[in-house]
Amino acid sequence: MCRLLGMTSNFDTYLNFTFEILSNILKKLCNEKGICHRHGCGIAWVQTGRWEFKRDENPLWESAELKKLINWTRTKAMIIHARMSTYPEYSLQGPKLDNAHPFVDEIIGFRWVFIQNGYVKFDRTRVRVRPQDKILEYRGRVFALSSYGVDSEVFFKIFMHELREYGGEEPRNVINTLEHLLSSGTITDYHSLNFIMGSHRYLYAFRYYNEEREEYEQKYTLYYMKRTGLSPAGKILKKRSNEIMTFISSEPITGPEWIDVVRTIRKDFPVEGWIPIKNRQMITVPIGKPDQIHIEQIG
Repeated sequence: MCRLLGMTSNFDTYLNFTFEILSNILKKLCNEKGICHRHGCGIAWVQTGRWEFKRDENPLWESAELKKLINWTRTKAMIIHARMSTYPEYSLQGPKLDNAHPFVDEIIGFRWVFIQNGYVKFDRTRVRVRPQDKILEYRGRVFALSSYGVDSEVFFKIFMHELREYGGEEPRNVINTLEHLLSSGTITDYHSLNFIMGSHRYLYAFRYYNEEREEYEQKYTLYYMKRTGLSPAGKILKKRSNEIMTFISSEPITGPEWIDVVRTIRKDFPVEGWIPIKNRQMITVPIGKPDQIHIEQIG
């Protein structure tokens, strides 16, 4: 499974500490368990009200370019993706820079970014992908893809098209469009559709795994956690007293399971409490207002 991480804060802040934790966890998983997220990585961050992004074909822990960028970037919102592809390595959708997340689209001049974990199949009578041409055909329209037709970007493009057609105001329009898309029959099968998505106003996170497979509940997880400047972790990191940061992650990276990895970077770092997101739950957080967490059940 891929790894997802999202953050929003009420102050411009660095995320190099969290990036290093995630990198070390993924390196440990690869070296010790053979679970290797080595098919590319990427980050997106908000700069002057607009999402910027950078991708790398290397594993996250080997990406000197992204690490350098993280060390110089202060932002109110960021997402990070580490890819472990379900496609064969020899395929067009395999480990290529074009297929790394995040994926990007625009609605009325505003950039949206998207990262996803899982595998999705589509109704071929509605959704036609031409990987070699980087083309998606959907509902009589043709859309250019940046990837070679990976399912994550195909879903994102369809979602954005439906959102444009629906119109309305965030976040209600996003939730209603997602509910419609999931019940439309466009998706015929899936392992998981866990995603983190950012607009110019909100950070969204959605957990959606196939309950027909019992093992997916533990495999496709998503958690959130709020850290304040006055919390034990906030004090160690020397955050402002009124600083608040909300994190969303595939796993509780500063929880009990990984605290030994964390403490190799920052000695005596406290265990933090992460809250599991339930299946079909959408979390919506306004960018720059991390204390305003809204949770809604979809479907």
